[in-house]
Amino acid sequence: MQKVKNLSIQKADAAKDIELINAYSVKELRPEEVFCFDLILCDNDADRDNERFTDATLDQLAGLFVGKTGISDHVWSAGNQVARLYRAEVQTTEEKNRLGEPLKRLVGSAYMLRSEHTQPMIDAIEGGIVKEVSVGCAIRKMECSICETPFSMNWDTWEYECQNHHVKGREFDGELCVGELKDAEDAYEFSFVAVPAQRGAGVTKSVSDPESAFAVLMTADLSKYGDQLRAMLPRIQSALEDAAEREARAKILAENERFLKKG
Repeated sequence: MQKVKNLSIQKADAAKDIELINAYSVKELRPEEVFCFDLILCDNDADRDNERFTDATLDQLAGLFVGKTGISDHVWSAGNQVARLYRAEVQTTEEKNRLGEPLKRLVGSAYMLRSEHTQPMIDAIEGGIVKEVSVGCAIRKMECSICETPFSMNWDTWEYECQNHHVKGREFDGELCVGELKDAEDAYEFSFVAVPAQRGAGVTKSVSDPESAFAVLMTADLSKYGDQLRAMLPRIQSALEDAAEREARAKILAENERFLKKG
């Protein structure tokens, strides 16, 4: 098991990059008004969940992350926005990842406005206190690194297993089986966090959609999961109430539209 590697966040060149930065600002900013820094967003190494981005997915994310916001602890609120990415590119290092391949990293450049409000964060970044990051993104599928077939949950063992019975996180003939994250759909944000999921950076990701999850649940034997099912009941009830409320509102709107047309 590799040790957790700290991210190296360095101040970027505000004067050189000011044109890129001003592409995202409403007013024309001056270099002295911004604080810039570089950061490693994610890489192609296996993370703590035994999952990893493929090289192709990193290339996709490089385009998707430009212009995205930086926040803290993945709390999605306007008041929690502290930075914005204005550049992202994939860099190949001389290191090897856990699969023995060249380690590639998605490196971004971000800026913050200098103000009394942001100065404590800037001081923490410059002082090396705030340095680990995690990214929020949506990935379409996760496949077995050994045979490239999709993973599904084995509800008896609570492990991800492909159709050829390779289990994520185990070794088969000396080869580590990991979940390869492919087809990036969207990038949401990067966050400053205390403990990132990836060893080099950290990642928060969405692999499956609700339709796929329901398809698995509808065919699985759920008799052994009473506690989990009971915990889901309040969410199911809330979802049904929301659906009923939306349906009632739609009927009211439709009736109003018919009334206005008659009028």
